[in-house]
Amino acid sequence: MSGDKDTLLDFSAIEKNLDSVVRVARGVRPIPIAGIVGSLGRYQEFTENFLPQAGRVSEKFESVKAAMLSGKVLPPIKVYQVLDSFFVIDGHHRVTVAKNELKAVDIDAEVVEIEFGLSLSPEKKYAHDNQAARRFLIKVEERAFERETHLKNGILVRPLEVTELTSYAKLYEEIAHFRRGCAGGGLAKKNVVFASLLWYESRFLPAARIILDQGLLEGFPARTYTDLYIWIQQHKYYLSQKAGFDVGFDFTKEDFVRKFRKAKFYDLLPSLFQGIAGFIKQQRPTA
Repeated sequence: MSGDKDTLLDFSAIEKNLDSVVRVARGVRPIPIAGIVGSLGRYQEFTENFLPQAGRVSEKFESVKAAMLSGKVLPPIKVYQVLDSFFVIDGHHRVTVAKNELKAVDIDAEVVEIEFGLSLSPEKKYAHDNQAARRFLIKVEERAFERETHLKNGILVRPLEVTELTSYAKLYEEIAHFRRGCAGGGLAKKNVVFASLLWYESRFLPAARIILDQGLLEGFPARTYTDLYIWIQQHKYYLSQKAGFDVGFDFTKEDFVRKFRKAKFYDLLPSLFQGIAGFIKQQRPTA
């Protein structure tokens, strides 16, 4: 997989990961230029800032630039909207001039919204060509998770923010398991939204507080407490299966952090001393 590239997001890289796509015309309206992140078919011709790539400044671009700078009103651009982001179908040069020459905040656009389906499965395989696309697909999965559980990050006291694909699917799977384990025929058993809220309050929040209060994230740079929660829960399942009983969150947390945190120098000292002792022993003359 390649790293980040100084190009726009490719709409097809997003679309091919969706289970279903419905296009809904939303009419013409102003859209925020800052929300334009990609293109349909021409993503390689422009940088992330919507400047033409080197060697791609055409006569058409110069013509559009001259017209807009002179105050001429051009037709609206056409875009696909996915979540709160936009992909340009037609009007790339108009966006370039509006963004980089006129320093405009909004631009008129004919908007076609993409309503999509996405299965929340830990086994789902995603295809993407750079880190920007991966981050966008995480947002897509987040929206699917919010639709199913009503756990919306915008209102949660501890948002469920992740850095890996299928993480929201793993959380959704855990909520489903939690719901099946609810005693009797209570509301949590019957209602996935109530079960999700109960899981968040009784299972996730206490664990997140432990992770944050004990500074466990220090050993996992650029990760979130939700990432660490998911990994600890998966490790707990592995250890419990091996032991034949539930080993508990606290024991799993200590074992996971000890085994997988980013090594610090003092963590390496015991093995370093053992290595030095072994080397000295090898150098001693035999009797």
